[in-house]
Amino acid sequence: MREFLMHLFKLLMVFAFFFSMVSAQAGSLCQVTGKNRLAMDQRDDLRMQCLKQKKNQLTVASCLNVAKTMEYSTNAEEARLVCLYELRQIGIKDCHAISKSMEYADTGDEVRWDCLRRFNRSLTKKQCQSFAKSMAYPANAQRAEVYCSQELE
Repeated sequence: MREFLMHLFKLLMVFAFFFSMVSAQAGSLCQVTGKNRLAMDQRDDLRMQCLKQKKNQLTVASCLNVAKTMEYSTNAEEARLVCLYELRQIGIKDCHAISKSMEYADTGDEVRWDCLRRFNRSLTKKQCQSFAKSMAYPANAQRAEVYCSQELE
């Protein structure tokens, strides 16, 4: 019994080491430090380049985390659009998360419209109306309400 527990302990230590390495790697994805004496825009350029290179390996959550590290808000918004348009497969919940993370009203509404069009065959009326109500511009909200009532019948 003692030998079994010893093997179990060793196995648990191996798993703990493996998961700590994976989480450390995920946490440092596309990180650029200020130690390299690059300007803010240069650091953002490096992050964006990394994001685009690793897009096939990213989840929406990790992609959005990289976007959060951008130092310029316009670069962060562009990175979020990479999460929407360039990741392999995103679901309706991912699309919603990206739309909620958008900082600017116009790009936020652009993402919401993309989600509505992309998932129009699988959206429930309630989900569609949720996207419509979250539009930043009243004209987009009205148009989306009409879209939901006509396209999803």
